[in-house]
Amino acid sequence: GHFLYDFFVGLLENDLLFLQELEREIAKIEEQVLRGCCPNFNIKVLGLKKKISKFYRYYMQLSDIGQALCDNEIGFLEKESLRRFDRFRDRALRLAGETQVLRDYTVQVQEVYQSEIGIRQNDVMKMLTVVTTIFLPLTLIAGWYGMNFVYMPELTMRYAYPAVIGISALIVVLGLLIFKKKRYW
Repeated sequence: GHFLYDFFVGLLENDLLFLQELEREIAKIEEQVLRGCCPNFNIKVLGLKKKISKFYRYYMQLSDIGQALCDNEIGFLEKESLRRFDRFRDRALRLAGETQVLRDYTVQVQEVYQSEIGIRQNDVMKMLTVVTTIFLPLTLIAGWYGMNFVYMPELTMRYAYPAVIGISALIVVLGLLIFKKKRYW
């Protein structure tokens, strides 16, 4: 029983350090996301999630082995060995819990990444809205004066063309001022 216990405990010997290294890797990816420079984000996170999932299953299987040995159905182990395997099972369960925490942390980092993408898309849409709003009246003016009608009174007026240019410039300036005042831009 002692040899078997030492063997199984040896399987878990440095796993806590390994899980801490995984946590540091996730934290590094999170910092990159917050800085806005995380190349191959999905590939990195998917690889981490797969690795965490493998280790979760591994620890749960070791926990099941520990439970089976604690049950001692065939009476193979003495009481002292049963207590050892109970500690082993608890340790495997704690490590499985740590992997679940890491998985949740990875999901949080993915959500942060998605929200950063959403923020950038909102900024782009805001700018496109400003540009569209400013140029819509100008498009209307261009449409009216692009028609070839003979009886438009402005066609015979001497200062009609500079007046349309002035009105167009005024529309652009007013649009920019309004958007600046409302902090859209």
